[in-house]
Amino acid sequence: MKNQRAGFTLLEFIVALVVAAVIAAIVYSFFGASLTQSGIPIQRLQQTNNLSRVMENIVADFNRLNALNLRYKWRFTTPYTLNSIVVPISSTSTDNTSSNILSNGFYYKCTAAGTSGTTVPTWPTTIGATRNDGTVTWTTVQDVEVWQASHTYNVGTIVIPTLNNGHYYKCTTAGTSAANEPSSENTPANAWPTSPGGTIPSPDGTVTWTEVGTILDSSEANIENLYTYLTTQPARYGTGYTLVAAETKFIQFNSTAEVNAGELGTSSEKNILKVTIKNNDSAETLTELFTIR
Repeated sequence: MKNQRAGFTLLEFIVALVVAAVIAAIVYSFFGASLTQSGIPIQRLQQTNNLSRVMENIVADFNRLNALNLRYKWRFTTPYTLNSIVVPISSTSTDNTSSNILSNGFYYKCTAAGTSGTTVPTWPTTIGATRNDGTVTWTTVQDVEVWQASHTYNVGTIVIPTLNNGHYYKCTTAGTSAANEPSSENTPANAWPTSPGGTIPSPDGTVTWTEVGTILDSSEANIENLYTYLTTQPARYGTGYTLVAAETKFIQFNSTAEVNAGELGTSSEKNILKVTIKNNDSAETLTELFTIR
């Protein structure tokens, strides 16, 4: 009896190798691209998240700047959340609707949430000082001066109104302010101007105020504003992105169309800032609008 041969012949081995190669080629043609690019969705997600984080940082900075102008008069027995902003009132009545703002040049930030008390607090005038009010704690803040009645102002002093309008005002004629603040409510004919470089129609007491910009943009070197930070300090908000200069501008809406405003357009208003950022790797873009009243 002849011995039976074990294993493959050379021909069988070559045939098996060819078949395996064909199968491998077919598998690769179907799944190769998916396997080699399987990490791309994760990479794109990371790039998108990074771009979103940058925009979130820009929004947070805008909210911080806006807090300088978002002051509301203090109210009796009112719940306040962390970082709420108030200014003092003149009334000792517990009627919240009849009380008036009485600016002392400072405003107060809630640093411990709670409910305000039944009597007007004695407000501190030292920056960083705190005052307990009911179950609320207020901290004294003064990034820029808040307008005060019957107060002496020197040329160059920057103030912001006691009520929000998003604008800064510079003393261009020294003197003493009036008993009533320039506003559409107190002095309709002598309200704070909102046009760039505008001056109040008649002096505030003996002081002249000139509009010098907003929280969105200002030519004043010492005034914080979003546009200056975006164009001169982009790393402030993160890395891996580029500000799209052509799409970061002041705009307004004409019917349903977007048109340029500020220096680029026919309107001098700078109330809406369009910001567009781009991821350096994916070229994905993200746009946000920032507005003031």
